[in-house]
Amino acid sequence: MAAAAESSALDSEATPFTLHQYLHYSQHEQPSEPGIYCPLVWDLRELPSSGARHVSNLQQPLSPRRLAQAATFPLVQSLEITCDILPEPWLIGAYNPAYVTLFDVLQAIYDSLHVPLLEEECERLTPKQRARARAAYERRCEMALQPEVCREQGMLRLDCLANHILFGGLSPSMEMRWSFILSLRRPIG
Repeated sequence: MAAAAESSALDSEATPFTLHQYLHYSQHEQPSEPGIYCPLVWDLRELPSSGARHVSNLQQPLSPRRLAQAATFPLVQSLEITCDILPEPWLIGAYNPAYVTLFDVLQAIYDSLHVPLLEEECERLTPKQRARARAAYERRCEMALQPEVCREQGMLRLDCLANHILFGGLSPSMEMRWSFILSLRRPIG
């Protein structure tokens, strides 16, 4: 009995998995859009439900039906995402008791970046990181529909990304199963 359970656990570890094609980072540019490496185009300042788009149709946000598609195969209930650009290892977790969807992944990223930057987090930034985050905060508030409300909210973790505000895709981590590395990119131009 124990041998069968052990064999099953080993089989599940060895089962190959794939990430939804919209999330997958590529080293190759999209054929229709030079400078874009992931089929999903999304400015992390926007809600995923209205801002995430496919490279083939940049005028139309992804439909709720598309966003409800599974993020991985086989299906999983949770996955973890890290990002090396962030000044601290803020772990991003996407969870769904049924299975993690495209929306779950994007919303988890959005939610983890749209929280206030704590004073102690800000103090741990280098002076250069702090200056870049402050400049990003100022730009974000200037562009906001309600700049006063933006300023009242203060700096967000998102501001620590400086100019790296576009989704660049996910790559599987070599260290842990169901863990991915978030790539970001800057706007062109």
